[in-house]
Amino acid sequence: MATIKKEIPVLEIELKRKTMSRINTRNILEAVIVEDEPESLSLLSSLLVKTGLVEVTGSTRDPFEAVRLILSLTPGIVFLDIKMPGLSGFEILDDLNRVKSVHPHIVFTTAYDDYAIKAFEYAAFDYLLKPIEPSRLKDTLMRCFDNRESGRVQDTSLLLNSYRKLFFRNISGIVLIEPEEIIYVEADGNYSKFFLSDGKTQVVTSLLHKVEEQLPLRDFIRVSRSVIINTSYLKRINTKQSECVLSMNQTEYRIRVSQEKLRSLIEKVREM
Repeated sequence: MATIKKEIPVLEIELKRKTMSRINTRNILEAVIVEDEPESLSLLSSLLVKTGLVEVTGSTRDPFEAVRLILSLTPGIVFLDIKMPGLSGFEILDDLNRVKSVHPHIVFTTAYDDYAIKAFEYAAFDYLLKPIEPSRLKDTLMRCFDNRESGRVQDTSLLLNSYRKLFFRNISGIVLIEPEEIIYVEADGNYSKFFLSDGKTQVVTSLLHKVEEQLPLRDFIRVSRSVIINTSYLKRINTKQSECVLSMNQTEYRIRVSQEKLRSLIEKVREM
């Protein structure tokens, strides 16, 4: 744990003790914010409160106080700025990982997308680019609730390959996608289009073969020059028509399979 405290401009710690009724605690996520910029701290706190899903139980602008604050409040989620004076968000997480008693969901916040790879090497729960979009923030909170309800614990010491997300660039920055959410991916010129289990699509600025390099081989297979499917959603293979049918929530997706890929697909299904 960091023991040398450098001189930093006056950075106050704001603690807001838990005052909400225990009747509603099951539906409220307790959060701590570590952010050295006062405007960013105030804005994020306001956005969180407006969701109605979060109680900000503590915040600090002093990165050297972050670990003590997190340990004292044991929040369910921590919003951690990366670039701060004297101590980075990654160094704070290193300190926190040395303490085995707390495992909050860590969400990095930053104005720079250059840190995305490193953030997920640290097994961050999420990575939000400033200015933070309210809808994107709410998605993060809902996933956190899902983890809590299912009993899964976010261990901040896990490596990237044990909590794997895929990250790609799109026209507005970085998009993060869980492999399990992908039904199939289709080439779209110099881009790739993801069809996701929630019914949404996501276009990224990567060629299909670059996307394929990141997908887990166990679940994904290319069925033609332009399409990669997730076999977890495979319902049937029609060999006569050279197609496969993917299914999600009673919606079916008919995907053309090239003759040269048909045998590989059948063999993969037999191995499942």
